[in-house]
Formats: sequence, C-alpha cells, structure tokens
Amino acid sequence: MPRTLEQIHRESSDSAALRALVGVLNEKLQLRARYALLEYEAGVEGRRDYSELYRVMSRIESDQIARLSAALASDLEFENPGPLADLQMDPDR
Repeated sequence: MPRTLEQIHRESSDSAALRALVGVLNEKLQLRARYALLEYEAGVEGRRDYSELYRVMSRIESDQIARLSAALASDLEFENPGPLADLQMDPDR
C-alpha cells in the first residue's frame, strides 16, 4: 500500500534531506492546486496577463513536482525495494 507524504516525512526522522524534499513536494502540490482558481479569478477580473502568468507558473510547478517525485520515488524504492526488485536484478526469472 502506498504511503502518504506525511507518513514518509514521519518515518524519515534519520534523514533531514529526505524530510526536506518531502516537505518541498507537499508545499508545491498545495501551491499548484491553487493556481487553477487563481487563474480563473484573474480571468473573471479581465486580467489576462495574470491569468497567463498563473498558467505558466502551474506548468513550471508541474515540472518541478515531476522531478521531485521521480527523485523521491527512486530514493524510497532503493530504501524499500518492492516485490519487483528481484526481477529487476535477475531478468531471466
């Protein structure tokens, strides 16, 4: 069963770097979730420039979230190899 960001943060008390990355990822996810509303509100006010800016910022956040997620997934898979880890080491199985 997948763990939540909060669980990973709690369980990683020995790694300040890992906890920090999880914290940054969590904040970026929350911020990106707000961009759609901010974009909409700017559009309603007729501020197309702001609306476009929020759209661009959301794409940037999405790219950063993808990079952070990939790094964390790789790190967490290494720490806790899943059931496919044996197959990856021995592809002839």
